[in-house]
Amino acid sequence: MVAPVAGKNRLMQIEIFPDRLLNIETAQALLTELNKIGGITRMVVYGPRLPKDDPEDLLDGKFDAREKKYLDIMGEKVELTVQVGRIFVEIEDPGVKENITEACRKALPFPFEINEGLYIRTQKTLTDYVRKGGKVDDISVGMFDPRAKPKSSCCSPKSDDSEEKRR
Repeated sequence: MVAPVAGKNRLMQIEIFPDRLLNIETAQALLTELNKIGGITRMVVYGPRLPKDDPEDLLDGKFDAREKKYLDIMGEKVELTVQVGRIFVEIEDPGVKENITEACRKALPFPFEINEGLYIRTQKTLTDYVRKGGKVDDISVGMFDPRAKPKSSCCSPKSDDSEEKRR
C-alpha cells in the first residue's frame, strides 16, 4: 500500500495551518517544539513573501537596511523570507502526528488545523536540475523558492558584444 517514490517509501505529510499569520517569535517557538520530535524528515515554512525593504526605512532614505532574521529549522539556520502562515512537515510514522498536535497546543495561543496530504514535492523535476545545477538530493526536492532568481544557471546570458562578433 506504500508506493515507492524515487527509490524510497512515500512518507506522510502534515500541514499545520494556524488561524493567523505567525510573527517570528511564535514561529520559532513552534519550530523549537517541532525540532524536539523524532521522526520528522523535512519541514517547510510557507506564507506571503516579506518585502525586501522596511517601509519606515524607505521613508528615512535607507535602502537595503532590513535586518535579516533567521529561524532554526531542524538544526539549520534559515533566513526568514516569508511571514509564516503554514508549516508543512514530512514524517516517517503516523504516530508522530499526535506529538505534532501537542507541540502546536504548547506553542500556538490560538486555534489551528492539522491536515494530512501531499504538500511537498517528492520527485525531482527539470526545474530542480536547472536551479540547482544538476545537484539535487532527495531531501532538497521541492525545498526552494520557485520565484527566487537562480544563483547559477546551466546557460549564461550572452553578452551583446559576443552576438555582434558572430554577425
